Amino acid sequence: MTERMEIEKKDLNVDPQIEVDDDNPQQINFMLDTWFEVDKKFNISTNGEEGTWLNLWGFYNPFEDTLKLKGQISYDDGSSDWFDYEPTKSETETIKEMLTLRIRRWHDQTPQEFCEPYMDEPEMTPTQGGPT
Repeated sequence: MTERMEIEKKDLNVDPQIEVDDDNPQQINFMLDTWFEVDKKFNISTNGEEGTWLNLWGFYNPFEDTLKLKGQISYDDGSSDWFDYEPTKSETETIKEMLTLRIRRWHDQTPQEFCEPYMDEPEMTPTQGGPT
């Protein structure tokens, strides 16, 4: 992290599990592996608690060029707490760049192209054999 506590490229990794959102085919959902002091950055407490960790989720709409981040504090008992995080402009650009690079490398597509096949799927209706 920078001195101003901004996340840098070296602090993150885009997890290989990248998916188009089931409810919004213009949104890409992904997890970020964090390699920085999450407690300090997000003002949370996971280090001192055995069996507690943070999952950092990203939600990117390449058509509207919007990025949202949510933190999920998970506990060994299966429960979790969620919080929203508004990334800085620099963090937003870094994360979008990293995600775009991963999609290009793994799928040979732009983020928009990655979403497009899901946007063309017709809605199921009872007459098409879906559940009634």
